[in-house]
Amino acid sequence: MQKGYIAVLLFFFLPATNGYSATLQHSLPEFTAKYAITKYGIKLAEAVYALAYTRNGYKMTQHTRLYGVAALFMNDRVDASSLVENMSGKLLLTEFFYRQTGREKNRDEDIHLSYRKSNNTEISHITGISRGRPVDIKTQGPVWDILSFQIPLMIQADSKKKNYPYTAVINGKLDKYTFRLQNTKTVRFAGTNYQLLEVVRSNKERTRVLHIWLAPKLHNLPVIVENYHDGNLHSRMSLESVQFNHAPQLIKNNNIDVDD
Repeated sequence: MQKGYIAVLLFFFLPATNGYSATLQHSLPEFTAKYAITKYGIKLAEAVYALAYTRNGYKMTQHTRLYGVAALFMNDRVDASSLVENMSGKLLLTEFFYRQTGREKNRDEDIHLSYRKSNNTEISHITGISRGRPVDIKTQGPVWDILSFQIPLMIQADSKKKNYPYTAVINGKLDKYTFRLQNTKTVRFAGTNYQLLEVVRSNKERTRVLHIWLAPKLHNLPVIVENYHDGNLHSRMSLESVQFNHAPQLIKNNNIDVDD
């Protein structure tokens, strides 16, 4: 899966499955979710996102593999992981790893973050390698990556909150991710209707727009993610199955039906 596809996260207190108990620092449940990635209505890849507890925070992972006809002609795959730790009551990204194989262009990243206080302001120091180039950046406030930014987004998402601004390190550079609550929609998934919150992010030129549809009844899990380029749907990621901790797995029994 390319970096434009975004992932998954949730919100609730449930028993942990890896030996760590749910605490105040673990305000999200562990999960495993599988998504279908389609283009022009054809399923081209499957992505599995997982959130696991660590002793002092979370580890989020993404594994994407080609599917069907696409797998016959290409061997692309993506593996990524983010470590987020609770530091003095704040969740902060400490490591991000991204590897894409099968393409000639090097898209790999290995990023590390450290923090210090200066006049009651957090200073983030970002170091590492991105696409073969060294990274050394200092900035104010927390910094996220393309995987981990979903953690604060899912914690904060609410029908009464309109704007969600984040700073992210992408391809070795800082970028602003500002999502705006735009609409609500209803979908039918695994035989049940869910109302979704639609948050939207566009780039400065508004040539690329990202829509994420969150399901509050599924712990703010993204059910649909759509990427638009120049006003046209470029790709779509839709939920196929999800399991929260020890709860039974939810599996879709047909295409997700959307009521505008």
